[in-house]
Amino acid sequence: MEYVGDARHERDLAAERHRCERWFVRQGLPQLIHDYSATTDVLTRAAPFLAFVVFIEFFLVLGDRWTGWAQAGIFVVGLAAMAGAMALVNRIRGRRLFQLPERFGPWEVLAYLGLGAVFAGLGSANAVIVDAAFTLGLNVVLLGGAYVVTSWGLVPMVRWSVGQLWRQVGQMTTLLAKSLPILLVFSAFIFLNAEMWQVAHDFTLPFFAMVAGLLVAVGALFLGVSVRRLAVDLARFSSWVDVRSRCADTPVAHLVPADDAPPPDAPPLGRRARSNVSLLLFVAQSIQTVLVAGIVTGFYVLFGMFTVRESTLMQWTTLSQLTWAESWAVRVPLWGEELLFSRQLVLVAAFIGLFSGLQFAVSVMNDASYRSEFADDMTGELREALAVRAVYHRTLVTETP
Repeated sequence: MEYVGDARHERDLAAERHRCERWFVRQGLPQLIHDYSATTDVLTRAAPFLAFVVFIEFFLVLGDRWTGWAQAGIFVVGLAAMAGAMALVNRIRGRRLFQLPERFGPWEVLAYLGLGAVFAGLGSANAVIVDAAFTLGLNVVLLGGAYVVTSWGLVPMVRWSVGQLWRQVGQMTTLLAKSLPILLVFSAFIFLNAEMWQVAHDFTLPFFAMVAGLLVAVGALFLGVSVRRLAVDLARFSSWVDVRSRCADTPVAHLVPADDAPPPDAPPLGRRARSNVSLLLFVAQSIQTVLVAGIVTGFYVLFGMFTVRESTLMQWTTLSQLTWAESWAVRVPLWGEELLFSRQLVLVAAFIGLFSGLQFAVSVMNDASYRSEFADDMTGELREALAVRAVYHRTLVTETP
């Protein structure tokens, strides 16, 4: 009876662990899974997509080369070939004939690549070897893409990022009220500066794109370095009290150790896990930074239309006239005056917007007050996932055989 109880306990722990690991995947953090493996964790999740690819390639064989009963016969033979390949691989693996794979190793990869190439050869009218080789190469690329997307949880990460975007848009008023006044203090003087407008006038669009790309690259590099440091800090917990408060609505809520248990001692984040957490932080912070840059750019476009008259712009840029072909000049009549929209206005506003976004990103990463205002919600979700990881390592990884 004791053996039966132990076996049931092991099954329950394995089920709890599986549930927790699926939760990590849905959060876009699959690299937090202990002993994360390509054969048992990554490619098994990609298997439905790869099977769909093989089926589509088989379906394409049924083109114009065969008609009527011949096409029906090829269809039956193809289905039999796919079922036979699956049964053969399962037989080699010691599984039931049509069991879904719990491990995706060399035999499964060979079946996926081989079936696609064979189907392409069957459907080829002339260049059999060329078509089969092309399909084989395409399937290798798709296999690599599926591995990258699944390994890093890019699909749930995109879903999480879209949710972050909508949340930030919903908090646009707060973002405007708290970030815009501070950013305008340093940027207003740059905007009302003749040299800035002359520089913008002299810029061709390709060179402006290069400068903008340089500023974006600097900001991305700074964010990348900063979030890696922040990811390590978020993974530290001093007591189970803090962990329990963050695991309330997670699969491990009932597994959090008592407050007087030894403190959390989950192993430090490995390189890939740290990169996974950092990538999620980077995406969230980038969304916020892009929104701030867009807000500042839009503000200055509107502000410039009201404040910079056509005569002033011509003095600042040594232009003799403003045309649509050269300057995108659009004059909007309002209350007996004309508001001017121009290429120079867009470039100056975009330039200031890029610098404002860069300053905002630096402030959020380095200034505690900024971080508490703008990054707490973002880091709170990741802190929750890392709290779940602490419970996962204490109660599931060490005890699950």
